[in-house]
Amino acid sequence: MDMFSFTKENNIIKAKGSLDGKGADSLVAAMAIDACSTLDFDEVSDINFAALRSMLRSRRNGLKFNIINVSDNVAEKFEDSGVSVFITICRKPKPLNIKDYEEFGAGYLSKAYNSADGDSMLKVYGPMVPESVAIREKTLSRAVMVFGIPTPLVGSYYKDGEMKGLDFERIPGKRSFSRIISDEPDRLEEITVKFAKMCKELHSTECDTEIFPDRASFYRKAVNDCKELSEEQKEEVYRFIDSIPRATTCLHGDMQLSNVISDGKDDLWIDLSDFSYGNPMMDMGMWYFLSMLNPERLCQHIFHLSKEQMSRIWDIFMEEYFGADTPSKKEEVISMVEPYAALHMIYLGSTYCFEPFMLPYIKEKMFKLQPETTHPL
Repeated sequence: MDMFSFTKENNIIKAKGSLDGKGADSLVAAMAIDACSTLDFDEVSDINFAALRSMLRSRRNGLKFNIINVSDNVAEKFEDSGVSVFITICRKPKPLNIKDYEEFGAGYLSKAYNSADGDSMLKVYGPMVPESVAIREKTLSRAVMVFGIPTPLVGSYYKDGEMKGLDFERIPGKRSFSRIISDEPDRLEEITVKFAKMCKELHSTECDTEIFPDRASFYRKAVNDCKELSEEQKEEVYRFIDSIPRATTCLHGDMQLSNVISDGKDDLWIDLSDFSYGNPMMDMGMWYFLSMLNPERLCQHIFHLSKEQMSRIWDIFMEEYFGADTPSKKEEVISMVEPYAALHMIYLGSTYCFEPFMLPYIKEKMFKLQPETTHPL
């Protein structure tokens, strides 16, 4: 039997050897209480029932964690015992052979490929996407499906050198909401209203806080890692995050028209790497940023729509979601949303990269807050 040991860096714990009950108890003791831990099982050769019971008990006691790089042998023990129903595991990546797929689309951070048999769709992440984000999308996509949110089924995680991809159920005849509007501009209002209703329904759904992460934790980490902000500015952003009224409703994390697909029968949420819980205004900041603040080139690249069309979409969305049917009400909504848009820019810039227009907007909107107009809840 391989001796068990582990090392810890931040909230990532790398385990090694054969995991028994005593070893699992030590892993549990090392996990963060107030954050989601990642257990890397790349070098775990085996696991016994006592270890499975220890981890299941800790999960039921409220600890949040997921397990990545699980061997087939260890994964089968999680699955056969039923523990994988309660603890999300991600097997070791399979080798990726892109020749088995045909490219059919591209987004801001990834490309999409159809399999030769037409049954699956491979999402290949761009070089700026960290592997942790790809793995997080794998684990959260499965959890979201189990939770009951409509989304395509997720399959295996693939890797070949720096190239990484995730397999999804292919939805024949599907188009994103943004593509439908691009193809059929006369349906702009219809699709926008449908999107707003889906967002309201999502934001009316209580999230399982024992499974999904707190959105505020994403933002705090991004602020901490952001090299473009001074320590004084970081403290000001932390104060803003702490002032946001707590909520435990579902958040998409990347709520936008391109992240809903439809085959004419079912409307499904996709791109779930940032699914979490928190105040709905956090989602709204992302959506306002994408619909109103992006330059023309990004509107065309992400949505296949003009900046003018995106502006009209935001206007209709405000009326449906917020009931903002007068100019003064719309101005009030925008003043509430702007600091959240700046907050999300910090997250995007820190995690991926800053577009040139982001930092000036952040400094204008985040550091000139009017507290009484910032939080609607």
